[in-house]
Amino acid sequence: MRKTTTALLIVATGLCGALASAAPGIDQPKWNVKTTVGPDALTGGWFINLGRTGIRVRLLEERPTEFEVAYVFDKTPAARRIKIGDRIIGVGGARFETPHKFGYGVGKFGYDGPMKDFSAALETAQAEDGRLSLTILREDETLEETLRVGNRYRDFSATYPFDCRKTNRILADTLPWLAERQRDDGLWSDRPHLNAFTTLALLASGQPKHQAAVEKAMRAMAARTTEEIEYQGLDGWKYTLYGICLAEYYLATKQAWVLPELEEIDRWLRKAQIADGGWGHRPADRPGGNGYGSINILTMQAKMAWALMRECGIEIDEARFKAAHDFVVRGTGDNGYVWYKDGGRNNPGYADMGRTGAAAMAHALADEEPGYRAYASATAGCIGEHPDTFSDTHGSPILGMVWTAFGAAADPTAFRSLMDENRWWFSLAHCTDGTFYYQMNRDNNPQDYTAAPRLSATAATALILSMRDRRLRMMNLEATEPERAIESDS
Repeated sequence: MRKTTTALLIVATGLCGALASAAPGIDQPKWNVKTTVGPDALTGGWFINLGRTGIRVRLLEERPTEFEVAYVFDKTPAARRIKIGDRIIGVGGARFETPHKFGYGVGKFGYDGPMKDFSAALETAQAEDGRLSLTILREDETLEETLRVGNRYRDFSATYPFDCRKTNRILADTLPWLAERQRDDGLWSDRPHLNAFTTLALLASGQPKHQAAVEKAMRAMAARTTEEIEYQGLDGWKYTLYGICLAEYYLATKQAWVLPELEEIDRWLRKAQIADGGWGHRPADRPGGNGYGSINILTMQAKMAWALMRECGIEIDEARFKAAHDFVVRGTGDNGYVWYKDGGRNNPGYADMGRTGAAAMAHALADEEPGYRAYASATAGCIGEHPDTFSDTHGSPILGMVWTAFGAAADPTAFRSLMDENRWWFSLAHCTDGTFYYQMNRDNNPQDYTAAPRLSATAATALILSMRDRRLRMMNLEATEPERAIESDS
């Protein structure tokens, strides 16, 4: 299925086709978006973090080969050395030459330029003596400043998160940090995906010290799900994500109390499935629906939940399971890319990959079904061919990052491509306190940033890197059957 050509991408139709005609550059982000949560509330905006330096920066269209310093945290390597307004024009003794690539659309996706250059120099410094030299312009004077960023974490291995000392140290720091922030009600956030990813990261650790926190979270999820349909809120997210979590918990622990809870969620999913085979934010084809109708990301989360429930011994409705497949096929391009909803079959372009990763996962988890292994391989392969939209998924880039990484793992080559292309993200999102930061992205939906800039990114990072141990069922995919066309039996 990996036959997408540059020519096809250039002539992409629809949204991506329109954007492809624009020159690569910087799509102006929402630098003025603020959060009131944690240390990031001090910065006064949604800026890009430059790793463990303590520096936050803007990208400017008129200065495409530099960073403008927007904030410097106290008691960090950059404190008292770098000032707001400084222009960083080089790193590691070399000037930036390649312009920023920070636009949305085919031909504009990617992070080449100063961000990748800075990340590479930062990792080199951390692997050596922990000193990072910056070339800056301050009031038209060129200065060299050396920051002591330390070398405790070293750099990522070529095979990270596998056989990687830096991965090990990150998880040793982030998992306890996440556990310590569990609320009294057992959850971490009012956003279901943040609860799901934090809980799954702790479960994936296999560490006895986190067992109590995991069980408390799982019981909190069970208490918040019933079989009753309500037309308030966006329950499609809660039920699909909590169904996935509870099924993974049962597979890991065989706790008998979980099965009735899964059966309850199964009944909800049956009632909430829309006539076209998909799911939406809530059942939009019934009174009280919000009009969005079925969308592929939620449909694939429901399919994941059902696939895992079936492994738990729950008898699911196979016809409904197949209907979800038919729905996503109608929204999948011949190149393996999954669009927002159905009808994208003839569009040869691509955009952010969260839906595609979720689709790869949902089918790899049930790859005994005819055609599912081929579909998982094709969608994972699309991610491997186009790994340059990692942190851009519409609505929630944090959610998209996790599903993109896990879906790519259905094809080890695709997973390696994704992780190699995006090691800059893990390097630059890493903060001096050991947490990770929700970087400005090209979707510009600020909800996870305003709600929880450190929790959201730290949970996602910990879960992705926890693939190191492959303890969860969703971490063991690897669809490798020879590729065939994506097709539906309907």
